[in-house]
Order: sequence, then structure tokens, then C-alpha cells
Amino acid sequence: MSTHRPGFALAVASLTALLLSPAGQARRQEQNDDFPSPQTLDELKTAMNDVVQKNHLPGAGVALVANGEVLWCGGFGKADVVANRLIACDTEFRVGSISKTFVALALLKLEEEGKVDLQARVQDLAPEAGVRNKWESTNPVRVVNLLEHSAGFDDMSFSEVYNTKDPPSFPLLKVFQAHPRPQETRWPPSTRFSYSNPGYAVAGYLIEKITGEPFDAYIKQNVLAPIGIAAGDFRLTDTNRALLAQGYHSTQQPVPYKEIYLRPAGDMKASPGELARLVQFFLRRGRAGETQLVKPETILRMEYPATVSSSRHGMRLGYGLANYTEVTGGVVTHGHDGGIDGFISTYRYMPEQNWGYVVLLNSDSYGKALNDLNRLALNFLSKDFARKQPPVFSDPVADLEPLAGFYAARAPRSALLAFLDDPFGGVRIRLKNGQLTRSSLFGKPEKLIPVGKNLFRGPQDPEATSVFFTDANGTMVYSSAGMDGTPYAERTGIWWPYSRLVLLMLCAALMASALLFAVIWGLLWLLGKMKGVKHMSVRAVPVLAILVLLAVVFSCLKAFGELGSVNLWSVIIFVGTILFALLSLDALWLALRVPREEIRSGVRIHSLLVSSACVVFTLFLWSWHLIGLRLWAP
Repeated sequence: MSTHRPGFALAVASLTALLLSPAGQARRQEQNDDFPSPQTLDELKTAMNDVVQKNHLPGAGVALVANGEVLWCGGFGKADVVANRLIACDTEFRVGSISKTFVALALLKLEEEGKVDLQARVQDLAPEAGVRNKWESTNPVRVVNLLEHSAGFDDMSFSEVYNTKDPPSFPLLKVFQAHPRPQETRWPPSTRFSYSNPGYAVAGYLIEKITGEPFDAYIKQNVLAPIGIAAGDFRLTDTNRALLAQGYHSTQQPVPYKEIYLRPAGDMKASPGELARLVQFFLRRGRAGETQLVKPETILRMEYPATVSSSRHGMRLGYGLANYTEVTGGVVTHGHDGGIDGFISTYRYMPEQNWGYVVLLNSDSYGKALNDLNRLALNFLSKDFARKQPPVFSDPVADLEPLAGFYAARAPRSALLAFLDDPFGGVRIRLKNGQLTRSSLFGKPEKLIPVGKNLFRGPQDPEATSVFFTDANGTMVYSSAGMDGTPYAERTGIWWPYSRLVLLMLCAALMASALLFAVIWGLLWLLGKMKGVKHMSVRAVPVLAILVLLAVVFSCLKAFGELGSVNLWSVIIFVGTILFALLSLDALWLALRVPREEIRSGVRIHSLLVSSACVVFTLFLWSWHLIGLRLWAP
């Protein structure tokens, strides 16, 4: 499944890590013109090996395709450190969300055969899948929405990630029935891109219903076999088990193989050599060997979005049908990323220049290393091709001024974890000296160069990567493509984002001061100097609330990877958030009702401020639906 880089990985290494992943930030380095550009294959191998060694990676599998043919396929480092097994061209990796590519290809093949229409409503094809959409009459969820992540679905719940108790082939329909929440739309379908692994599980279920056989069996026979992928499979077989690399976390701690529920979204295993055949398949526009598996125009349709609002307002780039078209290192590339416990991966290709590459890591915590290897491969393969940029479009300043403002993200991948990005997210658009710029709340402004009506690119981008438009309600919307882009953001007042941050920081400072004073009071109490002090509860209750909150944070870290089950840590999170809210309210009540003459004014004022800070923090947690959080809930 993946990060705001699309992929299962990161569901995987836990949904929290997924959204906290620095992958998007690491992508920013692609604009660095000083990044190495190897000129020979030996130079590239040396540079890639240096990345593996420098980052202490267990290993990396790589395949390079130039002029449509495999130039080199091999690996660096170990597939299994303990067994001292080296990575080779045929080493199998769990490739996470790259799995989605094969699901989309299967449905496109079925469409060409007249067995399904991607414009068909999911409600008509599979009402039992439990899709709930209050905009069904005007904006139905269609099959194509599942493949473009434009259905409006939430991402999976924590309990929907790992299959720890059911058979590996647990029916997809039973998964939907046990976890109905993600299949409910959060906004009108066909408007916003929001990555959703459950959407691809529904797509896999449609394959089963249309063909009458398991989705993975159909894909193996009708997609994998024709392309030439023999050992690779969604299922863990005797063949790919023997070739499978061991996955690791950042400490090179082995990660056990975990079954997942949403298998169509991220359970594929494949080798660098097998994914090189997939790259060749795309470069040859749907031809596998002597067989035209799908039409060239079908491949072209895969590569560009068509259902989201940004595409209808002129921006080509974005997520097509399990195929992400984005700017990488100043070049427009197509492909997909993936990740799952112990593994992260990517493949990219460029049909106009007839090259592509595959990079697979058997470690899930090295996003920057993956980006470095990607950039090395891209710089080497594209070294002989000119990088073009479109002419600048003259947009009068009067037309630019209405675009300025602060845009808050309105298409969170996970509603539950939106709070991680909400306080610091959003895009600030400013007009200065006739030039539009964009930045985060505190980031350095970057120029936006006009290339069409309300279409803009960054300084190193070869075509439009940002677009402005108004939605059906007349609200100005900003959308940008790319793994670290902003799929859908609405203009709002800028005072609240800054005010909220200041308020949260002030609350945190007050709560920290309470802990500091508690240490001092504790020492005085041990020395017997607190005898006769009245209303100790006014001091103690807010401190207790803060300690409970710290216990919740600690439990989140300890529950990493096990957030979807009922265990000690998830129970502490559930009880602790409720207890923190109750203690915060009690602390404020005590501080307000204590007789002024019976407590020092400084202590009373500080207790009032700290308890108020706890209540404010409680309100934020409540607004983010984190009070009484049941991580095991479906």
C-alpha cells in the first residue's frame, strides 16, 4: 500500500509511519542540480553501491532498461544477512502497492474483452461490497474511480491491515463486511484524489465476480504469465518463497512475513528481472512478446488521470489507472511505488525515450536511499536526452491576484490520521512583484511559472504541475501533482493555521512548565516543606492529566505495528485519551472554584493556565476524533 507515496508499505510498517514517512520531503532533493549524473554503467553501479553502503542497507535489487532492452539486472548487498545470501536479478521482493498495476491491467483486459465497463457503477456490479455514497445520484462510484483513487474512500482501518487470525485466502467480501467504514465516500466521487487501499480490494473483488475465479489466479494466468513473470505471484508459493528476500527495519532487524487482508492492494511478490519485463511491456505499449495483451491506447489511458477535478481543468499529471505520472528529476516519468513490512520499491519508465528502471529494497525505513537510487538511475538513463520546458505563459498580474491566499488540504488519505498533517499542512500562495510563489506555512517560497490559464510549473518542472480552479460552490481550489504534492486544497483564511500553531505551542509550553513545577514540589514535599499546604489537588490533577497524555503517546510508540489489535497499549490509548479529557476538565473546575484566600495567587493563576491548556488540547483531540480512540475498531 504506501505513503503519500502510494503503496501498501507503509500501511504496513504501520499506518502511522506511513503518513509520517519522510518520502515526500526526500523527493524535494530531486530538484538539486548537483546530484551525481553517472556517465557509464560502471559509474552507476559504483554510485548505487555507495548509497547502499552509506545508508547501511541490507540490500537493493536493480534493473535498467535502455532502448527497450534490459541493460543490466542485479543487486547490491544481501537478500538475507544471516544466511549470507546475495541479492540477484531473480531475488523476489514484496513489492507492496506495485500490486495495483496488475489489478488495473486485469480489469482493462476484461474491459477490452467486453466483460466489464470501467464507467459502470460499482453499486450495480457488486452491491454486496457495501459501498455507501450519498452522492450516488449525481456522482456515482464507478469502477474507474477505484483505479484512480477518486472514489472518496478512506484508507484502511488499523484492524484491516494485518491478517493475524484468518486463512491467507480469507474472502475479500468478508473483509468488506467486517470493515465497512472505508467504503463510505467522504466527498463527491470524481472530484479529489485520495489514496485508498480498500478501493483496490474492491477492484480485486470485481475481478473475482466477473471471472468466477480468485483474482490472483486470474491475474497469474492472464497478466503475469503473458508478460513473463513466472515466480512472481500474489500468493506465497514454494517457488517464490525460496527466492524471497528477508525484509528488515532500519536497525536491520528481520521483519516476519505478515499476511494482509487487502491482498489486491499490496501482496505481490516479484524480482527486479520480472518487473523489468513489466517496464518493457509498458514501453512496448501493451505488447508482451508477440502478443498484444492490451491495446496501445489502453496503456496511454492508464498513464493519465481523467476523473479528478484537476485533470478536467487542464493538468495532465497525476495518478491514472494504477500508474503515477509525475515529474522526477526534471523528467516526466510513469510508474508506481510500493512498500510493505520490510520492503519499499519503485519502477519508472519513459516511453518517449524508451527507458525505464526498477529499484527494490529489502528494508522499509530508507525512503531517502530509495530516492537516491531512483535519481541515479534516472540521471544515467536520461543523460543523452534534452530536458524541455514549456514556454512561459504571460498571465496579467490582475489575473494572478485572485489566486493568492492560504489553501488547506481537504483530501486526507486517512481521516483518522489527518491530525498528523493538519496543523502544519496546507499551501501558502503569494503574489510578489508580479510573480506567484508557493510555500508551506514556514517554508521558503518557490516560484510558480505560468504555462497556461491557471496552470503553473515549478522552476525545474517540464510541464504544469499545479492548477487553480473553482469548485461547484465557487471555492478556489489548488491542486499539485507529485508524490509530495497537494491533491486538493481549498482556500481559507490564513489567520487560523498560524493562530492554531501558536495556541498549541503555548499549551505545550504551559504543560511542560507544570511538569517542571511538579518536580520542584515533589522535592519540597520530600524535604517536609509542603506541610499544611491546602488544595494540593489544584496542583496535582493537571499534572496527572499531562502524565496520562504522555502515557498515551508512549503507548502509540510501543504499539507500533500492532495498532489494529486489542492489547495493553491500544487499551491504554483508548482509556488514556478519555481519562486525559476528564482530568483536564476536573483540573479547570478545581482551579476555578478554589477560594482565592486559601491558595497563593501565583499557584492559582498557573494552575488555571495549565488546566486551560489541557482543556484546549482536549478540544483539539476531540475535533480530530481522538478521544476514546479504539484502534482495533473496524
